Amino acid sequence: MFRDDPDPQPVRNWRGETGLKLPFYRRGWFSALLALFILGVLAAFGVYSVVVAPLRRDAEKFDLEELKKLESASIIYDRNGDEMARLYVLNRTPVPITDVPQHFIDALVAQEDSRFFKHDGVDYIGLARAVWTNLQAGEVTQGASTITQQLARQTFKLLERSYKRKILEAFLAQRIEKHFSKPEILELYLNRIFFGANFYGVQAAARGYFGKDVKELSIEESATICGLIKSPNNIQPVKHPQRALKERNYVLDRMATEGTLTVVEAEKLKLKPLITAPQSSDPRLSYVFDAVRREVVDLVGEERASIGGFRIYTSIDQDVQKTAENALNKHLAETEKRPGYEHQTYEQFRAIISDYRARMKRGEIDPATPKPVPEYLQAAALMIDNKDGSILAMVGGRDFGDSQFNRATDGLRPVGTAFTPFVYAAAFSSPGVYPGTKVDDAPLDNRRVMIGGLTGILGEWGAEVDNPKWSQAPMSSREALVMGRNSATVRLGERVGVPMVKEVAQKAGISSEMRDYPSTFLGASEAKLSEMCLAYSNFPTLGSRPQKLHLIQRITDSNDKAVFQIAEAALQSVQSMDPIAAYQTHTCLVDALHRGTGSAAVTKYKLGEFVAGGKTGTHYEFKDLWFLGYTSEITCGVWAGFDKSKTIFPGAFSNRVLLPAWVDMVNASTTRYVPREVTPPQFAERVEICQRSGMRATDYCYEKVKGPDGVEKSVRATYVEYIRPGTPMEGLCTAHTGEGLPKEIAQFQHQATFGGIQAAPLIADAAKWVHIEPVRMQALTVIGEDPYNAEQAVPRARPVNDDGSPIRKAIPVDAVNETNDGPVLKLAPPPPMKIDL
Repeated sequence: MFRDDPDPQPVRNWRGETGLKLPFYRRGWFSALLALFILGVLAAFGVYSVVVAPLRRDAEKFDLEELKKLESASIIYDRNGDEMARLYVLNRTPVPITDVPQHFIDALVAQEDSRFFKHDGVDYIGLARAVWTNLQAGEVTQGASTITQQLARQTFKLLERSYKRKILEAFLAQRIEKHFSKPEILELYLNRIFFGANFYGVQAAARGYFGKDVKELSIEESATICGLIKSPNNIQPVKHPQRALKERNYVLDRMATEGTLTVVEAEKLKLKPLITAPQSSDPRLSYVFDAVRREVVDLVGEERASIGGFRIYTSIDQDVQKTAENALNKHLAETEKRPGYEHQTYEQFRAIISDYRARMKRGEIDPATPKPVPEYLQAAALMIDNKDGSILAMVGGRDFGDSQFNRATDGLRPVGTAFTPFVYAAAFSSPGVYPGTKVDDAPLDNRRVMIGGLTGILGEWGAEVDNPKWSQAPMSSREALVMGRNSATVRLGERVGVPMVKEVAQKAGISSEMRDYPSTFLGASEAKLSEMCLAYSNFPTLGSRPQKLHLIQRITDSNDKAVFQIAEAALQSVQSMDPIAAYQTHTCLVDALHRGTGSAAVTKYKLGEFVAGGKTGTHYEFKDLWFLGYTSEITCGVWAGFDKSKTIFPGAFSNRVLLPAWVDMVNASTTRYVPREVTPPQFAERVEICQRSGMRATDYCYEKVKGPDGVEKSVRATYVEYIRPGTPMEGLCTAHTGEGLPKEIAQFQHQATFGGIQAAPLIADAAKWVHIEPVRMQALTVIGEDPYNAEQAVPRARPVNDDGSPIRKAIPVDAVNETNDGPVLKLAPPPPMKIDL
C-alpha cells in the first residue's frame, strides 16, 4: 500500500538508474500521513462520541436557574415566635452589579479573565497558552478557567480534578453565556464566590476587610480583594498582610497591562500602604446570632446552608437577653470607674481603635501593623431553662465587633470558689455526712492545697470579705459553704477524696478536665460557663439536669418544611446527682444567697422575694470572678475577667462586681418563669436541729431576742434538715437547758435528763394548760417483747376534718380539765371533824 507505483521504466544516467518523478499523492509518505489522519479523525470521533458528546448532553441537564438562587436571608425567631433578625447564614449580602465600581470590575477582569467580554465562555487563546506554559514547566502551573467557568464550577459544585470536569465546565460556561448577559454573569459571580475568613460575596469581603460597602472601595482596595480569589484563606490581608500586598500589586500591574490603568498610575498605587479596617460583615451580628449561624451550618451542612431562606426558631427570650446585655455593660462600666482601677477601660479602647483607623488612613503607620486587641475587662452571661436545657439568654463578651470569641460557650477559665458546692455535694452523697456534720475551720498551709503558692497561709478569699478570720473551732458543713470557708471546704474535700469530687462534678455536667490535686476543691481547674450552668441546674431539680444545652429548636425552609426539629428524647432530663445530696446542697446555697457570701443580693441589690440559691466564685488573686445561681425554673451564670488573665483589682470579689448583674437577670426572668418551692425528696427524713449546738433540737431550744419595741422574747432557735435515712446524729442538744425561760414555758416542758433518767413533768396548776392541745398517742408505746409486762395504753380515736386535721373542741374558760384521755383521780371525802366546845 505504501510502495511507489512500479510501472514507469527506470532511466540510467551517470549517477545510476533513476525512477520517474511521482506525484506527491502517490508517494508512500503521503499515504502514511493520510492513514494517520484518517485514524486521528476516527479516534477523535470515537472520543467525541464516547466522552465529549455525553458530557455535552450532561451539561444540558443542569438547571441554569440555580445560578440565581443565591443564599436568601434567614429569619431568626425567639422562643415566643417573635422575629429577632434577618441574617445570611453564610455571611453573604448580595448587591446589584450597579453598586460595584468600574475599577473593581477592571481589576477583576485583569486578574481572572482578560478576554471576558470577548469569549463565549471559554477562552481558547488562554487555554492554549496555559497548555504550552504547563508543558514547558512540566507541571500544572497555570489554569485557563474563565469567570463564567468559575461561576459554573462553584454553583454546581464541580470540584473533581479531572479532564472530564473541565470539559463539562466548558460546555456549561457556553450555555451560561447564551442565557445571561455579561453584566448578569459578573453580578452572579461576585455575589457567590468565597473571599476567605467566612466572607461570601464581594459586599461581605468589603465590609469584612475594609469596613465599608463595595461601592466605596478605592482602586487599591478593589485590587486587594480581587487578589484573594485564587487562594482566599492563604492571602487574606488581616492574617497575611505581606502576601496580600504582593498580590494587590500584581493585580495593579495586570490592570496597567490591560490598559485600564497607566503604568504611572499603577506605580503610584503600589506605593500606598495596605490599610485594613476589619469589621463584622453585618452590624446586626451579636454573640447570639453568630452562635445561631454556626449551629445552623452544623445542623444542615454548609451546602444546604448556602441556599438560606430558613426560618430559625431559637430558645432565646428577648426580654431576658436585653436585660443581660444591659446589666453586664452597666455594672462593668461602674467597676471601671472605681478609684484605683488601673486597667484599660472600654471607653479608652474605643478611642484607641478610632485613632488607629485614622492613622492607617493617613498612612502614618506601617500597613502591617496589626489592629489593636481589646484589653478591657470582659464578661459573659448565660441563662438556661432547668427543664430542657434551652438557652434563654447568652452574652459572649462586651462587644462582638471588638472580639468574636464567645466566652459563654468557648471560654475555659478557673472557676474559683464557685466550684465548692460540688465538694459538698460529693460529701453529702457519702454515708453519714449531712449539712450538720462538723468540720474544722482553722488556717491551712498552702503546701496542703497547692493553690497560689507553696508557702504561706491559705487565703480565705472565698468568704468574699476584705479581712477574713478563721473561727478556730468546728463548724457545720452548712455554715462552711454558706460563709465560703476555704479551709473547712478543703478538709471536707479531703474526707471524701479528689476522685469522688471529680466524679460528682463530671456527672453533674462539667466535662472539662479537672486536676488530680487538692487545689481542685477550690476551683483551680478550668471549666466553661455553659458547663457550670448545666451543673448548677442539678441543685433545684433534686439532681436531675438536661442532657445538654441547645439554642435552636426548629428550622424550616422557605416552603415551611421542617429541616430540623429537636428530638423529644433530647429534651428529657437525666438523673446525674444523688437527690438527697442535691437537695441538701440546695438548702445551703439558699442560705448562702440570703445570709452568706451572696447576701448583698437581698440587702443591697433588691433580689425579689422568691426561693433562689447561688454561690459566689472568686479565684486566687481575683483573676476570675463568677456567680452561679438559680430558681426552680432557671439557672443563670455570669463571669468576668481579662482575656489575658490578671488581677482585676485587690478585693474584686464577685459579690461586688457580678452579683448585681446576676440579680437584674434573675429578677427579669421571674415574670415568665415563676419560681416555685423546691420540695425535698420524699424518702428524706425531716430533723429539727438546734442552731447553737448543731444537735437534735429539744423543747428547750429557745433564744432570747429583743424585738423592735425593746422587749425580749423567747424565739425558737432551730432549723430543719432533711437527712438520709440511717444518718447518725450527735444526740440531743446540750446547749439549752431551759435556764432563763419564762416560768410558764419551763413548767410546761419536760425536765432535763439527770443521770440518764427522765424526771416527771410538773403538773402544778395543770388547769392553766387546758387550752393547749395535748400530744395524743399515734401507736403503742412498747413494741416487741416487754420484760416488765407493762400495761399497754390504748390509742383513742379522735374526730378529724376532711384534710386530716383534728376537730378542736370549745372549752369554757373556767372549766376544769375533765378530759377522758387519762384516768380520773377520785379522792374520798375528808372525815368529819370533831369540835369540842
